[in-house]
Amino acid sequence: MEQRQAIMTVGSLTKAFQKEGKALYALNNVSFKLYKGEVLGIIGRNGAGKSTLLKVLSQITGPSSGEVSYEGQLTSIIDIGTGFHADLSGEENIYLSALLLGYSKKEIKELYDEIVDFSGLHDFMQMPIKHYSSGMYLRLAFSIAFHSKISILLLDEVIAVGDTDFKRKCYSKIKELKARGTAIILVSHHLELIVEQCDRCVLLDDGKILTEGSPLDVVNQYYELIESNEGAKIRSILNQTNEEEEDFTILSKLPIQIDHFSIDKIEFLTLTEDKDLTTSAELIFRFHCTKLISDGSFEIGILLTNMNGVRVLLDSYGFRKDYEVKVAGEGKYQVDVLIPGNLLSAGVYRLGVLMGVNRELIKEIDSFAKFKLIPNDDHAKARGMGSVIRPKLNWKINHLKN
Repeated sequence: MEQRQAIMTVGSLTKAFQKEGKALYALNNVSFKLYKGEVLGIIGRNGAGKSTLLKVLSQITGPSSGEVSYEGQLTSIIDIGTGFHADLSGEENIYLSALLLGYSKKEIKELYDEIVDFSGLHDFMQMPIKHYSSGMYLRLAFSIAFHSKISILLLDEVIAVGDTDFKRKCYSKIKELKARGTAIILVSHHLELIVEQCDRCVLLDDGKILTEGSPLDVVNQYYELIESNEGAKIRSILNQTNEEEEDFTILSKLPIQIDHFSIDKIEFLTLTEDKDLTTSAELIFRFHCTKLISDGSFEIGILLTNMNGVRVLLDSYGFRKDYEVKVAGEGKYQVDVLIPGNLLSAGVYRLGVLMGVNRELIKEIDSFAKFKLIPNDDHAKARGMGSVIRPKLNWKINHLKN
């Protein structure tokens, strides 16, 4: 097996601040390696140390202790406008930044049109950049960085500032840089981006690395961190073992009750031939309910929210045009809902629950439970091409005679 080449090594990195005679650690003994052609994601809660880490790596600020070593040219886009001279025009800043990155004036002239075309700022290149909006700053900074001879690129949350079209161009460029062997560290709260673009992920909390590994596993553990509570119950249907990774986590205390009925228990069942819970599995959510009074109907619905808080689907049998409200007597009921396989993209999903009576919504819980789907073989080959859903469509190819 070919050994990976480390292009950056971070050893026992610590950054401490003094407050009222006490040491506060923004970074606490952080160590990792970054490999050539790798995209490494850094995630964590606000104040976890992510931005401080990038500032130390890019030498904007120094560490209290520890070492950072790397090979080649490193550049970073951390704060909007960092490295620009506010009184100079966009054109002058391109030349200044490129000269600092080691380009000759001749090389800059050859690249200038490509940089401007990518930025889309043709009409603003003679304007002093102190008059630029944050989005314009970002466009110029990315355009220069993406056309530079860089070995390592550090990207902070600034990537979220651009508009949709420019983000798409940036994501495409990230893939190009990766293919050329550039190593990238990407800090983002945009978890879909982390899963789709990154090869590996690190979870920071209180300045320490809690875990590192595959982006999907680390994102799942991040959810465990931010949603942990004493009442959380963990249940794995696929793996009846004590493995660390669980497929399904209930986040709300049970039972959940309204006047007419209660949800006492939920089971997570799967129909799959795969060992792991992949996107090809059929998912069944089985609700065990108790009807508390003898009159009125009861309706249950579900909603799925992805890692970016986007509602992927919402459905209930009570929403059907042909649904008839029928009186349901007191007693125990079982309600199953099946999500077909090959519909959802890989990721961590939150399951929400709707509770209604006589077709009237009474209660909605956005985060009732969560579960994780890993890519099946088909989706694994298409990593980096994200979408909200990824159904397996029917394709037909006809050879037409000339």
